[in-house]
Amino acid sequence: MSEASYSVVYKGQLLKGFDPETVMQNLMQAFGVNEQTADKIIRSSQMVLRKNLDEQAARKWAASFMKIGLKVVLRISKVQSLPMEKRVVAEAGVLHQTAIPQSKDVRDEPALQTGEIQEKEAVSSQRKEIPFEFHGSGSEYFRIWISNVLLTVLTLGIYSAWAKVRRKRYFYGNTRLGGAGFEYLAQPLKILKGRLLVAGFFLVSGILQNFMPFMNFITTLALIVILPWLVIRSRAFNARNSAFRNIRFGFKASYGEAAKVYILLPILAPLTLGLVVPYVYFRQRRFFVDNSRYGTMPFFFNAKAGDYYRILLIAGLIALGGIAVGSVVFLAFGTLVVLPLLAAYLYVFAFVSVKITNLLYNTSRISSHLFQSSMTVKGYFKLVLINTLATALTVGLFYPWAQVRYLKYKLEHLVFVQGGDMDSFIAEQQRDVSALGEEASDFMDFDFGL
Repeated sequence: MSEASYSVVYKGQLLKGFDPETVMQNLMQAFGVNEQTADKIIRSSQMVLRKNLDEQAARKWAASFMKIGLKVVLRISKVQSLPMEKRVVAEAGVLHQTAIPQSKDVRDEPALQTGEIQEKEAVSSQRKEIPFEFHGSGSEYFRIWISNVLLTVLTLGIYSAWAKVRRKRYFYGNTRLGGAGFEYLAQPLKILKGRLLVAGFFLVSGILQNFMPFMNFITTLALIVILPWLVIRSRAFNARNSAFRNIRFGFKASYGEAAKVYILLPILAPLTLGLVVPYVYFRQRRFFVDNSRYGTMPFFFNAKAGDYYRILLIAGLIALGGIAVGSVVFLAFGTLVVLPLLAAYLYVFAFVSVKITNLLYNTSRISSHLFQSSMTVKGYFKLVLINTLATALTVGLFYPWAQVRYLKYKLEHLVFVQGGDMDSFIAEQQRDVSALGEEASDFMDFDFGL
């Protein structure tokens, strides 16, 4: 009876107690891969690390990969003359054997070499698509919106903090996934404190500039220095006060990383005549996703800078085409040029919004769970056109309906692709969060509105 041949497969998850940065360093030191290769391994949803091994060698390789923090399984690659195929699963150092019908198609998978990677989609039978839903309505939100506007005006802006909480709680609560709604847990007073700090800073600096003109330079420099900190605090505040099934989201990033993507890289934009703008946008999206987490589980972002260059290049060509058509219309009909220019602007806006939103979700994942966004440019352009015209014709009163229509369209085209048992995943996060305890984040835990 012939022996089976095994592959060692990474399942897109790290073992408990390991973080991505540590595992990346472990991969580089233990297996000699470069930083780019190590990063790609960690970000993949599933990847073959070794192939064509006997059971003993496969067990040793699995133990080596788990030792540095990777969660792996052993999978049958080839079987000859066996009446029943067997799959050996290695998880957290424990090996289990599960019988699989002989008719199951198990394909041979390539091995990982240094600098050489091949990824494959997770087995489709393990995937379950769960659509997002939105249960709100324009008329409901109109009542919230109009009262928020009136109370904010009457209180000279003070009520804006309470208005934000009411708005977010309405949209969060009506957004559902698998029957469960999201929660927004922030307290208005903390939001108000953050806004008062920002307002106080500009008020004091404005007064000082009247007496000391050089304070304008100092104020600008101070804003540049504290901008990364403000971005991090605002992202962390919003994430920490957002929850799903009683588990909070989180955001944690370093000041240096934020300074690079929000100060250093944007400075290069004028120096490169805007050529670096798509790369800056890519880095900012990656900064946001890679530093976000749900409970203790981090999100991963797998898009490439080239994806953003393609989207913005096509958008630029469409915009130039619109300007060319507008020029012809202007020469022929004069002021009617505003119509094709408005249509071109709205189409470019719809194109960029759809392509970037789809890219963001389709290249993001958490553990083995994925997202799929299927918005279309045509559908979203029609929505943008109707919302814009209706809002203009009603002098802004259609705005609440427009916001509901935008969110409902996006969620109707967004699916959560479950890569395993969702209840077990949620339960695991609840245990991990309970063991970790709530963060003590009262110090400067304000929303700065960025």
